Amino acid sequence: MVPEINAWITIAPDDTVTIRVGQTELGTGTLTVNPMMVAEELQCDWKKVRAEYASANRDVKEKAPEWTLKIPGSGETDPGGAAPVELRGMDGVYRRMIIHSSGNVRESRYYLQQAGAEARERLLLAAATEWGVPVSELVAKDSIITHAKTKRRTTYGAIAAKAARTPLPDPSKIKIKTPDKYTLLGTEQKHFDVPLKVTGEAIYGIDVRLPGMLYAAARACPVWGGDVKSYNFEAIRNMPGVHSVVRLPFNALTKSANFLCGGAAVIADSWWRAKTALDAMPIEWDYGPAAAVTSASLYEDHVAAAKLPGEPKTNEGNVDEAMGRAAKVVEAVYSVPFSPRARMEPGNATVLVTDNRVDIWSGDQDPQGLLRRAAKLTGIAPENVYIHTTFQGGGYGSNGNGPQGEQAVVVANALRGRPVKTLWTREEDWGTGTRYRPMSICFFKAGLDAGGWPIAMEVRHATTWNLGDMGYRGLSAPPYFVPNYRLTLHSPKTHVPIGTRRGTGAAPNAFYMESFIDELAHVTGKDPYFYRRELLARNPAEPKQGIGGFAHRDDFLKALDMVAKMSGWGTPLPEGWARGIAIDDRRRPTRTTSTICAQVHTVEVTRRGQLKLHRVDVAFEQGFALMNPLSVRKQIEGQIAWGYDDTMYQATTLQDGRAVERNFDKFPVSRMNEYPKQINIAFLKTNRWITGAGEEAIPQIPPAILNAVFKITGKRFRSIPLKNHDLSWG
Repeated sequence: MVPEINAWITIAPDDTVTIRVGQTELGTGTLTVNPMMVAEELQCDWKKVRAEYASANRDVKEKAPEWTLKIPGSGETDPGGAAPVELRGMDGVYRRMIIHSSGNVRESRYYLQQAGAEARERLLLAAATEWGVPVSELVAKDSIITHAKTKRRTTYGAIAAKAARTPLPDPSKIKIKTPDKYTLLGTEQKHFDVPLKVTGEAIYGIDVRLPGMLYAAARACPVWGGDVKSYNFEAIRNMPGVHSVVRLPFNALTKSANFLCGGAAVIADSWWRAKTALDAMPIEWDYGPAAAVTSASLYEDHVAAAKLPGEPKTNEGNVDEAMGRAAKVVEAVYSVPFSPRARMEPGNATVLVTDNRVDIWSGDQDPQGLLRRAAKLTGIAPENVYIHTTFQGGGYGSNGNGPQGEQAVVVANALRGRPVKTLWTREEDWGTGTRYRPMSICFFKAGLDAGGWPIAMEVRHATTWNLGDMGYRGLSAPPYFVPNYRLTLHSPKTHVPIGTRRGTGAAPNAFYMESFIDELAHVTGKDPYFYRRELLARNPAEPKQGIGGFAHRDDFLKALDMVAKMSGWGTPLPEGWARGIAIDDRRRPTRTTSTICAQVHTVEVTRRGQLKLHRVDVAFEQGFALMNPLSVRKQIEGQIAWGYDDTMYQATTLQDGRAVERNFDKFPVSRMNEYPKQINIAFLKTNRWITGAGEEAIPQIPPAILNAVFKITGKRFRSIPLKNHDLSWG
């Protein structure tokens, strides 16, 4: 039995350190950076570290140790402080196992460093007890403990068994390092999962095979909120390999488990046979009241909603009075379409339900949530539900992109005693298996003084965002100085299920704000970079987040200056080329932390309207420290492709109440030859912990590209994707 030092760490006699990771690896580097945070404090030999997934079942059964619950308050200027979030309700031994909202480092760093420090202290105490010397005389480094006075040495592997039995006498003495003391964190380390993925050893949910396994192909009503009227199983009962059919209910219980509509699943001895039979089975649907809804009708609903009184989110100064005395008034209307998460691995999970136990093999982004919902759906106690976490082929939104796990539980629960793999087609995954970034429309109106500077601004945002602050993130307190500012939210109704998508509310909101600021610069004949700079600089340097004072003003100015210099802003470009600039920090009204990211995109548009993105310059905030700068660089490079696709191609349109684009044939993904040949990334050090890095470089991409397109073509496009517009000029 390999000695376990604490719930996160085991150390074998050969000094192999296994560090458990609570978060699913989606390609973001969690399987590497989380062990780095532990190993930084453990002082182990990084070359001997390996990672494995933690157990959500154990998390249910064991409470978090006292030393991970005492998280001190976090000041922005306190580099040793905790993450800027409370882990409410997450008191299991692994605290937080969900991965979303760029929160892995932000919400895990403190207690993972504590876990490493606690294990290190146990190892030191075990050695000190064995040698009869004070702990203070021992030094731990690279998995070796040394007593300088006597020259004694021991390895972690040799002392681990004793350390595992050694209780820590005083948890209050566990101290974690501040960034200036880091030796591993802040260095570029290759990802543990890459070799596994290159060789094919990585196990995704879709790869799982179990003895005696059956396969389920599922189909839900194509209109969200709809249900099954009837189906004719007799028509397919005798088809090869067919086992049975399971009704996928649509009731209060399944709605609470994230089901979006009712449906049916055919079970067979192979997935292809299950799908073939499902395609042949007659199904009559109850589409519900939304069967006639289209994108055009929803757009009109949004426009109508924006004209009604909205919910005030910000109302500083006297907007109406200032607007009345403005030398010039500028108005614009922007919009974004619905858009899915569109991951590569279609939704799937393999589940075995017996009378007293549930086993689930899945790459879900929220194993703790999946465990709780599986217990509720089956009536089996949570402590008897086991999640076997696999790699996930993309997520891009909370809860693993949809209720595939819960749907698989419902199917397997009907066939207790047999493992069942439920696998969606991509059409099912992108249609009724996902939630969408909502369509939204944003009305801007600015009153400018004689010098061209805004003295008043009104923003009316019509959106179905119903998740926290998504609808006003980045709009409620813009970084630019506007003495009179009003934001109202307007809530049209839609049957389309709304959920977080990579970039969250900041992605459309930054597109709106950064496009409109560019418009104001053009109207006043000012350079877009210098116009932004002046509006930032006019903010009082007060320790306040929002209108009348912007806490991060100086850092915004540094980022803006940095990216302008990197890009050669203002230097000549060939005909048909231009640079576009944008800056955003994905801040929330309720959180003072942020991650500032400024970008300049160098774009070419031919006279026939063909766009080429040649170069992207990025100034990215690192705060006190980045855990693994290589991971962050990879993240930014991937986000550039993601944001480019959003800008150029991707949207979900509605016809007859349902999604039209449900596969790659109608939802294009850019090719390698479209990726910019030059990507320059520079990190900006600031005096606080940043919010994250997983989606912070997405919001700036659409406005930067469209701002450059305007310079070339003279056409101001206020909606994406650009495939819907004529970019030709001449």
